[in-house]
Amino acid sequence: MPIPASALLSRAAYILQDEGHARWSVPELLDWINDAARETIVRRPAARSVTRVLVLKAGTHQELAERGIELLDVVRNIGADGIKPGRAITRVERRLLDNQDPDWHTKRPKNVVKHFSFDERAPRVFYVYPPVLADTRVEALHSELPPHLTAQTDTLDMGAEYVNTLVSYMAYAALSKDSEFANGTVAAAHYAAFNDAVGANNQTTTANSPNANHP
Repeated sequence: MPIPASALLSRAAYILQDEGHARWSVPELLDWINDAARETIVRRPAARSVTRVLVLKAGTHQELAERGIELLDVVRNIGADGIKPGRAITRVERRLLDNQDPDWHTKRPKNVVKHFSFDERAPRVFYVYPPVLADTRVEALHSELPPHLTAQTDTLDMGAEYVNTLVSYMAYAALSKDSEFANGTVAAAHYAAFNDAVGANNQTTTANSPNANHP
């Protein structure tokens, strides 16, 4: 369920002892909510993973849309109507394709993807095999930034389980601001809480994954 921006503002204001927003304004607190969301999702992609139908461009090289952060999986082909499911897609190491067929990027394009390859060093980029015709569609799972908050009546499209994580980052940002209210020691404590929360969530998710006990 999305988180009301007003709830995050209230929580942060209470912790900062600034319920009237006299020291830190609502607009800057909203900016820090957006920063907190981005930092959380970058460090923990599952914090906002979405399933999208991607419309591919011609060739092998593909890239997520602007708000995409990291590809997680390419699941299956999707029909031209954007709905009908098609052939499953499997991941393959690019070096295997390179070794077996160095010219695979120049093969005749098709409208069905068999495999994809991904390199963690370029998390928004992936390659498909065989090369595809423009407008070929696939269903993919990837992390994505939520819509930018601009007003306290907005809602943040992230799960409620991240409220404390987000508020910790907001408090860190507020107390790090160069002003008479800055407090480096307390800011560092809030940042440590944010780091611990993101790290603990990653470890818990990995341990509880359906794939954890399977080869």
